Amino acid sequence: LAGWGIPAGVIFIIIGINTNFYGRHLIPVNGNYNSTNMCWITNTIVHYVTNVAYFILVFLGNTTMLIVVCVKVVRLKGGDKKSIFTVLGLTCLLGITYGIAFFSYGPQSVPVLYLFCILNPLQGFFIFLWYCMLIRSSSNTASETSKSSRSTTN
Repeated sequence: LAGWGIPAGVIFIIIGINTNFYGRHLIPVNGNYNSTNMCWITNTIVHYVTNVAYFILVFLGNTTMLIVVCVKVVRLKGGDKKSIFTVLGLTCLLGITYGIAFFSYGPQSVPVLYLFCILNPLQGFFIFLWYCMLIRSSSNTASETSKSSRSTTN
Protein backbone atom coordinates (compact mmCIF):
# COMPACT_ATOMS: atom_id res chain seq x y z
CA LEU A 1 0.00 0.00 0.00
CA ALA A 2 2.81 2.42 0.84
CA GLY A 3 4.59 1.62 -2.44
CA TRP A 4 1.64 2.93 -4.41
CA GLY A 5 0.06 5.25 -1.85
CA ILE A 6 2.99 7.55 -1.12
CA PRO A 7 3.80 8.28 -4.80
CA ALA A 8 0.10 8.75 -5.52
CA GLY A 9 -0.09 11.18 -2.61
CA VAL A 10 2.84 13.16 -4.02
CA ILE A 11 1.15 13.33 -7.42
CA PHE A 12 -2.13 14.49 -5.86
CA ILE A 13 -0.28 17.20 -3.93
CA ILE A 14 1.46 18.34 -7.13
CA ILE A 15 -1.84 18.42 -9.02
CA GLY A 16 -3.50 20.21 -6.07
CA ILE A 17 -0.90 22.97 -6.16
CA ASN A 18 -1.02 23.49 -9.91
CA THR A 19 -2.55 21.22 -12.53
CA ASN A 20 0.00 22.41 -15.12
CA PHE A 21 2.84 20.76 -13.15
CA TYR A 22 1.72 17.32 -14.32
CA GLY A 23 0.78 16.34 -17.84
CA ARG A 24 2.18 15.34 -21.22
CA HIS A 25 5.96 15.26 -21.36
CA LEU A 26 7.72 14.90 -24.73
CA ILE A 27 10.42 12.25 -24.88
CA PRO A 28 12.71 12.95 -27.84
CA VAL A 29 14.04 9.88 -29.65
CA ASN A 30 17.27 9.85 -31.65
CA GLY A 31 17.31 8.60 -35.20
CA ASN A 32 14.40 8.21 -37.58
CA TYR A 33 11.94 7.28 -34.86
CA ASN A 34 8.97 9.34 -33.72
CA SER A 35 9.14 11.14 -30.42
CA THR A 36 6.62 10.04 -27.84
CA ASN A 37 4.68 11.55 -24.96
CA MET A 38 4.20 10.25 -21.46
CA CYS A 39 2.34 11.50 -18.43
CA TRP A 40 5.04 13.04 -16.20
CA ILE A 41 5.98 16.08 -14.15
CA THR A 42 6.34 18.95 -16.63
CA ASN A 43 7.89 21.57 -14.35
CA THR A 44 11.65 20.99 -13.97
CA ILE A 45 11.83 22.45 -10.45
CA VAL A 46 9.00 20.23 -9.23
CA HIS A 47 10.60 17.28 -11.02
CA TYR A 48 13.94 17.74 -9.25
CA VAL A 49 12.36 18.43 -5.86
CA THR A 50 10.17 15.32 -5.93
CA ASN A 51 12.74 12.93 -7.38
CA VAL A 52 15.80 14.19 -5.54
CA ALA A 53 13.84 14.38 -2.28
CA TYR A 54 12.88 10.71 -2.69
CA PHE A 55 16.50 9.74 -3.34
CA ILE A 56 17.63 11.76 -0.33
CA LEU A 57 15.08 10.08 1.96
CA VAL A 58 16.06 6.59 0.82
CA PHE A 59 19.77 7.37 0.97
CA LEU A 60 19.59 9.01 4.42
CA GLY A 61 17.48 6.17 5.82
CA ASN A 62 19.90 3.58 4.49
CA THR A 63 22.93 5.54 5.69
CA THR A 64 21.39 5.81 9.17
CA MET A 65 20.78 2.07 9.28
CA LEU A 66 24.31 1.41 8.01
CA ILE A 67 25.81 3.57 10.76
CA VAL A 68 23.71 1.85 13.43
CA VAL A 69 24.74 -1.58 12.14
CA CYS A 70 28.42 -0.53 11.90
CA VAL A 71 28.43 0.64 15.49
CA LYS A 72 26.79 -2.58 16.69
CA VAL A 73 29.16 -4.81 14.68
CA VAL A 74 32.27 -2.98 15.87
CA ARG A 75 31.09 -3.13 19.48
CA LEU A 76 30.31 -6.84 19.27
CA LYS A 77 33.18 -8.05 17.08
CA GLY A 78 35.91 -5.56 17.89
CA GLY A 79 36.51 -4.44 14.29
CA ASP A 80 38.05 -7.60 12.79
CA LYS A 81 38.31 -8.05 8.99
CA LYS A 82 35.24 -10.28 8.71
CA SER A 83 33.16 -7.62 10.44
CA ILE A 84 34.47 -4.95 8.09
CA PHE A 85 33.56 -7.06 5.03
CA THR A 86 30.12 -7.65 6.52
CA VAL A 87 29.63 -3.90 6.82
CA LEU A 88 30.80 -3.38 3.23
CA GLY A 89 28.32 -6.02 2.10
CA LEU A 90 25.57 -4.26 4.00
CA THR A 91 26.47 -1.04 2.22
CA CYS A 92 25.64 -2.71 -1.09
CA LEU A 93 22.48 -4.23 0.32
CA LEU A 94 21.16 -1.02 1.86
CA GLY A 95 20.81 1.00 -1.30
CA ILE A 96 24.16 2.19 -2.57
CA THR A 97 22.42 2.31 -5.96
CA TYR A 98 20.39 5.28 -4.76
CA GLY A 99 23.69 7.01 -4.01
CA ILE A 100 24.64 6.36 -7.62
CA ALA A 101 21.36 7.95 -8.72
CA PHE A 102 22.54 11.29 -7.31
CA PHE A 103 25.15 11.35 -10.07
CA SER A 104 22.58 10.88 -12.82
CA TYR A 105 22.51 14.58 -13.68
CA GLY A 106 24.78 16.28 -16.14
CA PRO A 107 27.01 14.91 -18.89
CA GLN A 108 27.47 11.45 -17.32
CA SER A 109 23.77 10.83 -16.76
CA VAL A 110 23.28 8.04 -19.32
CA PRO A 111 26.11 5.72 -18.11
CA VAL A 112 25.14 6.34 -14.49
CA LEU A 113 21.49 5.53 -15.20
CA TYR A 114 22.55 2.30 -16.93
CA LEU A 115 24.66 1.41 -13.89
CA PHE A 116 21.71 2.22 -11.59
CA CYS A 117 19.32 0.08 -13.67
CA ILE A 118 21.74 -2.86 -13.62
CA LEU A 119 22.69 -2.73 -9.93
CA ASN A 120 19.29 -1.91 -8.43
CA PRO A 121 17.59 -5.20 -9.44
CA LEU A 122 20.70 -7.12 -8.39
CA GLN A 123 20.18 -6.10 -4.76
CA GLY A 124 17.91 -9.09 -4.23
CA PHE A 125 20.61 -11.36 -5.64
CA PHE A 126 23.19 -9.73 -3.35
CA ILE A 127 20.91 -10.34 -0.36
CA PHE A 128 20.61 -13.98 -1.42
CA LEU A 129 24.41 -14.33 -1.64
CA TRP A 130 24.85 -12.66 1.74
CA TYR A 131 22.27 -15.01 3.26
CA CYS A 132 24.04 -18.04 1.74
CA MET A 133 27.35 -16.90 3.21
CA LEU A 134 25.70 -16.49 6.63
CA ILE A 135 24.25 -20.01 6.43
CA ARG A 136 27.60 -21.41 5.27
CA SER A 137 29.56 -19.75 8.06
CA SER A 138 27.04 -20.80 10.71
CA SER A 139 27.05 -24.42 9.46
CA ASN A 140 30.87 -24.45 9.52
CA THR A 141 30.78 -23.19 13.10
CA ALA A 142 28.20 -25.83 14.03
CA SER A 143 30.23 -28.63 12.42
CA GLU A 144 33.43 -27.51 14.19
CA THR A 145 31.54 -27.43 17.50
CA SER A 146 30.19 -30.93 16.98
CA LYS A 147 33.67 -32.24 16.01
CA SER A 148 35.22 -30.75 19.13
CA SER A 149 32.47 -32.14 21.35
CA ARG A 150 32.96 -35.63 19.84
CA SER A 151 36.71 -35.52 20.43
CA THR A 152 36.27 -34.53 24.06
CA THR A 153 33.75 -37.32 24.74
CA ASN A 154 35.95 -40.05 23.18
